[in-house]
Amino acid sequence: MKCASYRGKKPRRGLTPEQAAIAAVVVIALVLLLTMRANSSWTGLSCREQLYQALLVTEDWE
Repeated sequence: MKCASYRGKKPRRGLTPEQAAIAAVVVIALVLLLTMRANSSWTGLSCREQLYQALLVTEDWE
């Protein structure tokens, strides 16, 4: 039998869709940052220089 004092839905466990989307964006940004940091030790370019080269200088948008 159901309890008479229970009304409505049970509280959901886990992340809401909005929280899951934010967590995914944070994880992707963290992986990108760590990759750029590791690449900077190999190439000698800072993270800022890598972003500048990738977004403004390369111009390979097609």
